[in-house]
Order: sequence, then structure tokens, then C-alpha cells
Amino acid sequence: MHILKKTLVYFIALTALAFVLRFFIHEGLRKNQVGLFDKLNTIFHQSTVHELIFVGSSRAECHFNPQIFDSITGLKSYNIGISGSNNSFTYGILKSYLSNRIAPKIIIMNVDFHLANESSDTIYEFPRFFPYLDNQLLFHELAKRDKRFYAFKYIPFFSLPFLGEKYLNTAFRGYTNHPSTYDLSSHHGFQPIHPIEYKKINKADTISRKVAILQENIDYLDSIINLCELKNSKLYFVVSPTHHIASKRIKNSIQHLGVFEALANQRKIPFINYTNDSICSRDELFADFYHMKKEGADIFTTKFSKEFKSNYLVKVGSIN
Repeated sequence: MHILKKTLVYFIALTALAFVLRFFIHEGLRKNQVGLFDKLNTIFHQSTVHELIFVGSSRAECHFNPQIFDSITGLKSYNIGISGSNNSFTYGILKSYLSNRIAPKIIIMNVDFHLANESSDTIYEFPRFFPYLDNQLLFHELAKRDKRFYAFKYIPFFSLPFLGEKYLNTAFRGYTNHPSTYDLSSHHGFQPIHPIEYKKINKADTISRKVAILQENIDYLDSIINLCELKNSKLYFVVSPTHHIASKRIKNSIQHLGVFEALANQRKIPFINYTNDSICSRDELFADFYHMKKEGADIFTTKFSKEFKSNYLVKVGSIN
């Protein structure tokens, strides 16, 4: 009986310690005022109003620089693109963002045609969302895709092993207000590709393939359109540049993008395609086949901003 009581006391003490440790890490992550966790704070915990947002996966996140876009258009924009998102998770992120504030007047969605055949059963770098599971819309979306999130939310022993050195270091930076050099390169949700992730583009690899679009990705894209209409936000589809080899490797790329363009035309959504832009042939601007370096993103954002202002903002006089 004595051993049982002692064991129970130890278990309660360890459980309390686990909750305290988890809170300490989560709070430190949320205290970051620049970089990824500042962005997640903005999306899931704040109510700041933006006139325009960029949504999508990593190609939205690292291709649209709000600092440049705002300086050219005069708008107040924010980039809520999240690396690893497909249409399913993009819908969840957008829905969570819109639940906290007045909806932006314009939403620009980067159409990731190369991810259209990927299902929603994988969550990229999922521990980064642990400090935000109190957001019920986010939690519901994550738990729908991965039932472990019930344990991640309520059982610290289950989530703590996933919060390794990277997250501990970031939490410490949050408490000490010493952001990393990479975090300082971000702006209003724009997260450029880190130089250590640059990959050598292999032009000798000529493997090509045909791609198909999963019905769930079309369904979620339709849900995104409906959500934007409900919030009275004007939606634009943009296919940002990919390295020219990437589009050549997809045998049916024209027909594939045609599916998205047809949907855009049907729902009266402007469709802006940069797949064949001259930027796509400039090797030095790409970190890999699908992602531009910051230099490339800045050049693309400048070009896109001027064309968007001229072709869409000026024509209507304003966004009001």
C-alpha cells in the first residue's frame, strides 16, 4: 500500500512537471515576434485586419513578399501560406484565419498544380502547431487528418518527445528576444527558402510523368471558393513560377492546369499563370525545381505586384 501511494505521488509530480514543461516550451514559441511562430500567432491567436492575404503551400509562403507588394500597390497584405499544405489544409488554415477577424477584401491563392495528386493524410512538421491547439478550428482540421492530435493536445507525455532541439532553441529565443538571422529575413508571413536548403538542380534527370488530380483536392478548392464568397473576399488564382524543367517533366501539364483554369472561369475567378514566364528559365533564381530563392521571389513579387496593380486594381479604381 505504501509503495502504491509513493508511486501515485511520483506519477502526479511527473505529470505536473510535464504540463509545466510543455507550457514553458509552448509559451516560449508563442513569444517569438518574428519568423514562423510570429506568423502562426497572427493566424491563430490575433485579430489583425489585412486588406489582402496570400494563401497556399510553401510556394505561396516563399514566393510572395508582402513588403514589396505593399510598397507597389499601397495595400496592407499578409502571407498566410504554410509549407506542406495541400488544398485540404489550406482550407483549414484560411478558415481559422478568417474566424478571428474581418475578412480581407482580396485573397490571392497560389495554385500548386504539382501537389494536386497528393492526399491529406500527412501533416508536414506537425509539432509547430502544438502551441495553437486551443484554436478549435485548427485542432478539428488537424485531428481529422491525424487522430494523434487528441493525445498531442491533452497528454503532454505524448507531445513532448516531438519538441526536440529545434523547438527548444526557438522557445529560448522567444523568451530572450534574440531572433535568428533567418527569422529576421521574414516579413508579414513571407518565409524565404533558407540558403542551407538550396538544392543543385539536376538538368540531366529527364524522367517525366503524367499527373492526375485527386477529387478531394478539387472538392477542397471548391470549399475555398465558397468560403471566400461567403466572406465577400475577391479570390484570385495565381500559378507562380516553377523552373522550366519542372513543367516539362509533367507530360500533361497544359491539360492539368486547364482543369484549374476551367474551374476559375466557371466561378468567375481571375486565373494568372506564370508557368511560362521568362523567370522560369533563370537557374540562379531557384533553390529547387518548385521554389525560388529570395532573390527570385523578390523579382517575381515586383513583377506580379506591378501587373496586379495595373490589370486588377487600377481597372476598378480601388478595392473598396
